Amino acid sequence: MLYKYILEVDDLKDVDTITLFNCLKPDQLLERFAYRRQAGMNSQHKDFIKLKGSKGQVESAVKNVQNENDIVGFKCLHYSVTESNGTVEVTIVKKRKIEYTFGIRTRDLTATAPKDYQTEDKIVTMKANEIELKFNVPIVDDEEWEPDLDFAIEIYDPSSAEADILPGDDTKCVVTILDEDFPGTIGFESTDVLVQKGMKEIVVVIKRENGSDGTISCMIKTDAIAEKKTPNSAVEFDDYCPMMNKITFPHSETELRVAIPLVDKKVSDIGEKMIEETDKLDENKDEEGEEESDEEVDVMF
Repeated sequence: MLYKYILEVDDLKDVDTITLFNCLKPDQLLERFAYRRQAGMNSQHKDFIKLKGSKGQVESAVKNVQNENDIVGFKCLHYSVTESNGTVEVTIVKKRKIEYTFGIRTRDLTATAPKDYQTEDKIVTMKANEIELKFNVPIVDDEEWEPDLDFAIEIYDPSSAEADILPGDDTKCVVTILDEDFPGTIGFESTDVLVQKGMKEIVVVIKRENGSDGTISCMIKTDAIAEKKTPNSAVEFDDYCPMMNKITFPHSETELRVAIPLVDKKVSDIGEKMIEETDKLDENKDEEGEEESDEEVDVMF
């Protein structure tokens, strides 16, 4: 199999998710294949397909169909198609040399129209000498990451009161839309930031790597290492102003800078000294039994 040469393993189960995604970085995607189920996607029946670098679809042959329709049916019961392919081509096979009229319609499963694909609902007539009918369903290619999504295509009887689906296991197929968007991962550019005297704020750089498709958000929060000040730790409000904010990376944005305010030591020291002096004055007044003064002292820091 091709993945044996790409990943140098005999079984995809032996490949961890990080290694698989690293293999799929944009500069390495051309002519590489990936099994989407191994990458943590939610849909079933995935097939090997090209990602990012090219477009395409994969057809799963009809297997173990016990109750086929006598006249028409889908050539394949499952199609996998990339978003960027734009359309999925579906084939219906007529099994008798007769003229036959039937309906074709799409139906939402986990995918919804028109957000993920364009609705189709039409009545067609195949002539006696026609064996196959091919038609396309448009696929919507967006910039947002989402799980792989499914929708169904049905062959129905337009003459019935409820437009019932035709009998048989091959009168319905499922199309899986394979998402090619990589939202990326978020992390700090550096886990150690040095602060110099006189700085009013720390600027922390947050990077978005391994993809930048769609808009993603995360929360950032400062966290004190110790409750009391030590030579190697900073204390909230004494050394810096704590913060907890939500940051958002727009589509294609790969770097954000967050400023964390530092406490001005000079202002802080003056304020603490003035508070201490005021406390001493209050204590002296209590000890001497002096009457309360009408004068007010404003402490600003």
